[in-house]
Amino acid sequence: MLHRIIRSAGTAASCRRLLTLPELNATATTRHSNLRPPSSIGISNQIRWHGDGPGPDAPTVNVTFVNPDDSKTTISARVGETLLQTAHRTGIEMEGACEGVCACSTCHVILEQELYDQTLDDMEDGALGEDEEDMLDMAFGLTHTSRLGCQITVKENMEGSVFTMPKATRNFYVDGHKPTPH
Repeated sequence: MLHRIIRSAGTAASCRRLLTLPELNATATTRHSNLRPPSSIGISNQIRWHGDGPGPDAPTVNVTFVNPDDSKTTISARVGETLLQTAHRTGIEMEGACEGVCACSTCHVILEQELYDQTLDDMEDGALGEDEEDMLDMAFGLTHTSRLGCQITVKENMEGSVFTMPKATRNFYVDGHKPTPH
């Protein structure tokens, strides 16, 4: 109905006038009244941040990255940000070619078994999502405790956790391309 009304309006001014029509508002109200709250369809009410993640006043935990050259770097990770966001914010050399949208495997990390199990327990269905599994299939040095850093949310119980970065990554965008976070 909306498309038919707008097509017949012709101009932008006519379209704006049409938005005040009672029958148009009734249609919109009917459609929106059928929406259910996120929790009723299995979506968690977990706080998520757009962009840089939680601010500098967020609680932190100390985590250690084992770099590709086997050196170790311990940093403060903000609770609520992804491991990829943590790495980018603190200068850890984690690529993240897709900028954290689970469309590559360049933020691949290897977890200790206990931490891996813990991250799965924190997930709603206790298993990796299909997108993450598909991307991990392309990861260099895949192990049975591999995860994508963009899919791991830092939690308070991760204090002292160790994340091992593989010796290389497979970047299908451009070999050697490292995006800069914005």
